[in-house]
Amino acid sequence: MSTDEDRVRLAQQLAQLPVHELVDVLGRVLPQHAEDRNGLRTMLVLATATTYEQEPVGIDVTLVAWPDRDYYDGGLGPEQGLWEDGRCARCDVEVSSNAKRAYCPVCNTPCTLT
Repeated sequence: MSTDEDRVRLAQQLAQLPVHELVDVLGRVLPQHAEDRNGLRTMLVLATATTYEQEPVGIDVTLVAWPDRDYYDGGLGPEQGLWEDGRCARCDVEVSSNAKRAYCPVCNTPCTLT
């Protein structure tokens, strides 16, 4: 088990990563925490939440899709923000990614984003 100091140190290291590297690390960790119980599957995902100054009650939540590392020859995709958007064809969730080719974090279906 880790100590609070270990977790603080890890959080500091994660905070220093650029977005595309942070997404890669969390994409390796979060799916490992899925739980299947009583016919339900619960998983941890990464998401973005966008708020609008003009509409304080309007919040858009989008799941972050994991870049297709095979398509990018083992790389992480472009070093940009989460500017590529789309929907998963299988489970119909809205997704965003730093890469145009990515996988849905819910069902692992390949997604082509624009």
